[in-house]
Amino acid sequence: MLSHYTPFVAVVLVLILAAGCAKATPQETPTPEVPAPTSTPAPATDLPPVPVDTPTAAPQPTSASPLKTGPQPLPALQPITVENAAKVHLLSTLAIPSYVRGQISQCSLAFSPDGSLLAGACGRNQVPVWEVHSGRVRHLLYEKPHQMVACAFSPDGSTIACGGFDRKITFWNAQTGEKTSEFIAHISPVWKLSYSPDGRKLVSCSLTDDVRLWDAGSAEMLWSYKEITAFLSVSFDPSGERIAYGGRWGSAGILDALTGERITELEKLQQPFGDVTFSPSGKLIAAGADDDHAYLWDAGTDQLLATFTGHGGYVNGVSFNPAETLLASGSHDKTLGIWDIAGGQLLRTLDGHTNTVLRVAFNPDGTLIASISWDGSVRLWGVAD
Repeated sequence: MLSHYTPFVAVVLVLILAAGCAKATPQETPTPEVPAPTSTPAPATDLPPVPVDTPTAAPQPTSASPLKTGPQPLPALQPITVENAAKVHLLSTLAIPSYVRGQISQCSLAFSPDGSLLAGACGRNQVPVWEVHSGRVRHLLYEKPHQMVACAFSPDGSTIACGGFDRKITFWNAQTGEKTSEFIAHISPVWKLSYSPDGRKLVSCSLTDDVRLWDAGSAEMLWSYKEITAFLSVSFDPSGERIAYGGRWGSAGILDALTGERITELEKLQQPFGDVTFSPSGKLIAAGADDDHAYLWDAGTDQLLATFTGHGGYVNGVSFNPAETLLASGSHDKTLGIWDIAGGQLLRTLDGHTNTVLRVAFNPDGTLIASISWDGSVRLWGVAD
């Protein structure tokens, strides 16, 4: 009798064992998407589009995209000039701790006035502050990752202002990393911040609404510019009398810092101006645009001096060297450009980032260019002495 059921029993045992193995195998939990903050109003549907990406973690180093492991102390450096720009190369790669790219995101870079510190905001992160020479993270300003977009040092180097999707402007002690104050600044994400030369005022712009000028000490709003809406960049001039802006509607112009009234519109494009900045002397204004070009104007006459052509994607960031002989640019094509301002020529293309380069910045003595990217890294470029 037992032998008659032996095949049937064997089959049942096999099925039971197979079922048990299946139950013992843990199910993979899908990675949750990072939701947009519920307190942030949705951008108006008739605005020009901004880059939208599914949140992804920063890539790990591979042989195809070599990221140096750990901070690299910097060598002695030469000032970057027209003559040696062709020798500029990658010196160090700084990974952004806890970085995850947001669905709609921009980035920001800011050197301290003495050049010893570098703050970076990009996607969802804790806003690291690095020691430039050693590459060591001195502070993580936020305890948990936030979707931050903007950061700026005060002119005396004592304070770092940050803004992002929480709609706040938050102030931090640059030496200790401690939060000193914060306030709600806009009804949509804070997209860019710029201090007046004396540090007493701070201008902010917002992704879907206006430009606002604040008393940096009391957080009192001094004026709001609303003739157009949806701004991507603002920049105080070195005199403190003017503020340049770039917008999603394709407008770049200059505001009176005292009254908030528009002085002039420099350019009107069909594509957004992603970044705008005054030169250190205030004599020039540069802007990067989504038509893949960078633009240069005379700040005194508003005359367009040059259009820089060479990138294969949006120009997201621009920065002057201290001597005002060079303009650095960062692009959606994953590269940086170094341009001769006088000749209008592209002197050097810097490859290395594995995703869009959002912002670039010369350090105060002109020996370094920093770049920040959706690849989750900040890279430092220069010429070793």
